[in-house]
Amino acid sequence: MKTTLLPLAVSVTLALLPTTVFATETTAAASKTIVAADPLAGIDFYGYFRAGVAGGENGSMKEAVGGSFQKNKVGRLGNEFDTYAEIGFGKELYNAGNQSVYIQTMINMYDGDSNSNNGDNPFGWENLNMQFRNFLGLEETSWVGIRQYNKYSIDANDYDYWNHTNVGGGIEKMSLGQGKLSVAVLHRDIEEDNSIGADGELDSVDVDDLVDSNQLELMYDSQPLWSGATLAVGYKYLGADASDEQIQHNNHDYSDGQTVMAVVKQQVLDTGTNNTVIQYYSDGSALQGVTFGAADTLNGTVKSGNGWALRNYGVIPLAKDWDLSHAINYATANDVELWNGNKGEGTTVSASAKVTYHWSDYTRTYVELGYFDDEKTVDGANYDRSGSKYTIAQALTYGRDKPELRLYASYFDSSSDNWDNSGSAFENGHSNDTWAVGLQANVFW
Repeated sequence: MKTTLLPLAVSVTLALLPTTVFATETTAAASKTIVAADPLAGIDFYGYFRAGVAGGENGSMKEAVGGSFQKNKVGRLGNEFDTYAEIGFGKELYNAGNQSVYIQTMINMYDGDSNSNNGDNPFGWENLNMQFRNFLGLEETSWVGIRQYNKYSIDANDYDYWNHTNVGGGIEKMSLGQGKLSVAVLHRDIEEDNSIGADGELDSVDVDDLVDSNQLELMYDSQPLWSGATLAVGYKYLGADASDEQIQHNNHDYSDGQTVMAVVKQQVLDTGTNNTVIQYYSDGSALQGVTFGAADTLNGTVKSGNGWALRNYGVIPLAKDWDLSHAINYATANDVELWNGNKGEGTTVSASAKVTYHWSDYTRTYVELGYFDDEKTVDGANYDRSGSKYTIAQALTYGRDKPELRLYASYFDSSSDNWDNSGSAFENGHSNDTWAVGLQANVFW
């Protein structure tokens, strides 16, 4: 969603305002007491950004790779050749005892390459919501608006497997038994290109490209299992609500979808965690696993089918100065039928591992390896592709788990000749491998 820079401009303007000076009468003296007031007092400021520069075998990483190469599968370290930022402000409006009211805002900015040009960077909302906290006495949060709600992510792969940012409202984390219950109604449209009619010809009728879709989400989490382990169980129902014009234009209806998920989170030693995830998808959601979707979007081309995914990821301390982060993803889609009559199935398997050595609290070295293999069958024809990434990076920071500056070198290779006739993966389709050397700031606060 594109928007103007007005919210950010207002915030910057407030920050530049001169200190307000109040004159206070005193009875003990005839003089005035000068009181300085901070115009930003009580405002929370938080966010994230990544930015940097990289070059490769033939110069531009945009031409060689694009924004990244399959980072959801092979890992993001040394594999992000774009600029992205999230900048947020929050403010508590009311507080009485254990009840409070909070507003949360956050804008995002994405530039698909490293050439930050003020004219082509789309801005959107990540958060724009109001929250009533503990008004039911269940330690809950009732909210309405745009929100990064209930996101389950593999950070090392920059992959959300349950929820992106959505519009909606709900009641989050109500204390019930030993766990927390959350209920939400969310909205995310299906994006279609309706400029082409069902006959394949350019259509002169103006039909909305966004097909209305709403979802009901139930989540029960924080349920203790055994020592150091908790369980989360989630369910989504996604309902498509296409207009008569959209159905007539595309010559088909739109299928609803469902997703069920279970996550076991296990603490490992004092600082590590390991997560095991299983997800099941049906009908309009059947391809979410193999396409690395977030389970919150329907695929408008799918009539029926099912799929499932198994994931394991986490960070494990190996020794005092050694850490291992890993991500393993396996997903299938079965008995898939599209509205155009095509039938097929698909499988994806990927693994990435990153070893970190902490030289001190200020420097650390990373080595990350990643590999993936995709296969699919469409109307009896078989397709496959694979790829890998190898990265070494040196980071400068000011403490463990803190923002850092990175110097990295990466090598990529891929075999994708037998995949949708798309040709090679790199150098504008002319090479099966490439390399990159770059600098990146990775910052969160």
